[in-house]
Amino acid sequence: MAGKRRRLGILGKLLYTLILLAYTLAIAFVGYTWLTRVYDYAEQYELSRPAKAVDAYLETVNRDHWNDGIARAVAAMPHEAQSDEEIKAFVQDRLSSGITAVRKSGVTDTDRMSYSLRCAGREIGSMTIAEDQGYRGKVDLDELPWTLVSRFLPGILEWGLKPWQVVEDSYDFTNLYTSVEITVPSTYTVSINGTVLGPEYITEDGIPFDVYEKYYYDLPALPTKVTYRFDNAIGVVEPEIRDEEGNIVVIDKNLGDLQFIKPVDPETRQRLSDFMVLFTDNYLAFRSGAGDDGVALANLKQYVIPHSDIDRRAEDAMDGRNWAHTSSYKMTDFQFNGALPLLNGIYICDVTAETLTFVAGKGEVKDEINLSVIVCDFGGAILAYQVN
Repeated sequence: MAGKRRRLGILGKLLYTLILLAYTLAIAFVGYTWLTRVYDYAEQYELSRPAKAVDAYLETVNRDHWNDGIARAVAAMPHEAQSDEEIKAFVQDRLSSGITAVRKSGVTDTDRMSYSLRCAGREIGSMTIAEDQGYRGKVDLDELPWTLVSRFLPGILEWGLKPWQVVEDSYDFTNLYTSVEITVPSTYTVSINGTVLGPEYITEDGIPFDVYEKYYYDLPALPTKVTYRFDNAIGVVEPEIRDEEGNIVVIDKNLGDLQFIKPVDPETRQRLSDFMVLFTDNYLAFRSGAGDDGVALANLKQYVIPHSDIDRRAEDAMDGRNWAHTSSYKMTDFQFNGALPLLNGIYICDVTAETLTFVAGKGEVKDEINLSVIVCDFGGAILAYQVN
């Protein structure tokens, strides 16, 4: 009997140990299962936070300074004078300071959130995030233990476990546009990055040259200027200006329109100077009233275009010479100051002369006289048209 009791005692202990082990394993399995489910819930809950989607979006766009939304905005911007690669490089450089997102106020949707995208303190676009309704994660609220939690703690799991995703983004880079406006002679061409600006870019024409302003009434065919305006430049661009012969021109804003006018060549300048010596002497001799009227007029006319302004004025002045009291005239000095070309073969000659006359009642009189004379070069001869 004693041996039999000992055997039952050993079996009982073994059975108790097995039951205890099974219970411990069951408890461990249930605990592991619950902890795994809780971990899955915590992980999915973390993924379901809106900041996760916003941070992921910003990380990507700040790494590449480019995405589909930026590409769409750039493609919609007119930039006919600049290549897509140039614009992309410029935009990426501007975005290199970093993009941030700020939640827009006044938006009450529970399943959508809108953000303002900013760079360097300025709004450059916006984006909207929403819950991914098609997402299926590890956590099923219809399974244990979540059914028990929902039963005894109703509402605690109603936060939602779906991750957020960017459903819309847009950018506006119109603030990157700059306008290029430049005034040049109408015969010049202006181009931007190789694109020649046509008449559609002219905002004003017929602008007078400052050096010609008082001559347009008599010579309406004098050259004029035009103003070009190009509004689709992105960033800073420098227009290229070329003259009639295709030479690049750099405009000095401190100089007037004289910089657009080609100087008279040395040979022509000398011919004009030689003519002006003779014309000035005979013109001032006639104007002084000294000598015979007919001789003085005949001497002047050989240097004047018939029926011109000077010719008519000289004819009209004949009566006045009879009242002159000048008995002698002499040009003592002459200086040719320069010639300004107007049209083909037409010039403005500027001269300074000193004269010595003897006037009854006054005696000897010295004068310094400045003349501005319009002359025409006919090739074989130069004649004067008008004196100012």
